[in-house]
Amino acid sequence: MTNQSYESKTQEIARELIAQTRDKRSFWSQIQDQMRLDDKLLAWAMGNPNLRVQLFRFIDCLPALQTKGEIASHLQQYLGDESVELPSTLKGILNFTEANSPPAQLAAATITKAVETLARKYIGGEDVEQITKSVERLRKEKMAFTIDLLGEAVITETEAKNYFQAYVDLMEHLGTEAKNWSKVSEIDEANGESLPKVQVSVKLTAFYSQFDPTDPDGSKEKVCHLLRHLLRRAQELGCAVHFDMEQYTYKDLTLAILKDLLTEEEFRTRTDVGITLQAYLRDSETDLKDLIIWAKERGYPVTVRLVKGAYWDQETIKSLQNHWKQPVYNDKAETDLNFEQMTRLLLENNQYLYAAIGSHNVRSQALACAVAETLNIPRRRWEMQVLYGMGDQLAKALVKRGHRVRVYAPYGNLLPGMAYLIRRLLENTANSSFLRQNLEDRPVAELIAPPVPQKRELQPDGTFPNAPDTDYANVIFREKARKALKQVQGELGKTYLPLINGEYVATDIYIDSLN
Repeated sequence: MTNQSYESKTQEIARELIAQTRDKRSFWSQIQDQMRLDDKLLAWAMGNPNLRVQLFRFIDCLPALQTKGEIASHLQQYLGDESVELPSTLKGILNFTEANSPPAQLAAATITKAVETLARKYIGGEDVEQITKSVERLRKEKMAFTIDLLGEAVITETEAKNYFQAYVDLMEHLGTEAKNWSKVSEIDEANGESLPKVQVSVKLTAFYSQFDPTDPDGSKEKVCHLLRHLLRRAQELGCAVHFDMEQYTYKDLTLAILKDLLTEEEFRTRTDVGITLQAYLRDSETDLKDLIIWAKERGYPVTVRLVKGAYWDQETIKSLQNHWKQPVYNDKAETDLNFEQMTRLLLENNQYLYAAIGSHNVRSQALACAVAETLNIPRRRWEMQVLYGMGDQLAKALVKRGHRVRVYAPYGNLLPGMAYLIRRLLENTANSSFLRQNLEDRPVAELIAPPVPQKRELQPDGTFPNAPDTDYANVIFREKARKALKQVQGELGKTYLPLINGEYVATDIYIDSLN
């Protein structure tokens, strides 16, 4: 069936969901004078693009600032830029001349507190006690959860081992707590099967500091050593494990490692595991088709979490810098359309892969509901997912419709959480954000209309094209390099005579040439 086959039902469900998300307005629809400073920061950022850029730059560097004086100085430098139109409240806060003066100290404390409060909207907790309270609250609202430990960017093996142990400790703590939780039938069972109450989400790069597509065999060996231990311990504790996707450069290696690992005899029958795909990637539909073929051969389903992707700016800029073809769609509507096509493909193959549809776009979720209900897909084989602190009203509306909803909740120190916070703020305040458009009361018909990509005609601009750097994340380029190195290797250790006037000439002196 095509997307058009599900359109009428999609529209009906989307209107129902939007009506419920607009029943209780979030902070943007409140009167600004009654809002806390952390709420106001986002409202101001949406109304002033230049303030948005400078504010997010300041938040990004905030964890590295050691004193209130440094914070005050940087705050004034970033927000005092001529391009920034400051609201009166911020003007008052920045009205100081010396970074170490009492007014500056007060400004630093006020802004730091506001940013920390803002971060806590999107981060489930800073320690196991806080995250436990957060997930218990979610369970009372009949929502499942998956926990992501912040700070996955490891640069040493000691950090990688500590990160692994932190996940084991988290699973052991929540696994113990889960024994005391009352069963919530909406999320703890489906079609007669008991589901794990605890789920964690992990990134492969966090388990090996030298994870690199240029060393696929070494990366696989190191990562799989820890992943096997993690999967074994998770099974003992009754926890599910989902594998996140990261930057494009790691995608192919991540998929290759997980396919091999999950077809090992010990793990082949595990259905409490999952893999993530990002619909903003141009080759994501091909990856999904390959996973379907793989899952058929494996004989046991895994869950595919389908998301749109969180690294669009980074992927775009990196590609431009290296003169590579951009791996992501440039038009938001192209991503939305691809997400819908992949949703349909995933759900129509529900006997091979279970679906977890991760989106805050009401239309995207409504289409998934329409496909699943039309095909009468068993409840065990699909669920909806949202991020902690985002799309709360949508999540409640989906629960009310009787769907299984899982909340992706990051936890950990706010310092490593700032990069995550910036991604969430960018997503929340972007003009193309569904959440923002819904809060701004865009006409419902526009919000739930099928995505229509813009037509672009590529015209040669006459500029000289630079030769791109080699992208060794691409297996084809890696293989070419391997063959070239092997060929050169065979030419080493020989004696080469100088070529003079077209003839090789023997000489009395020889030089060892070392590279």
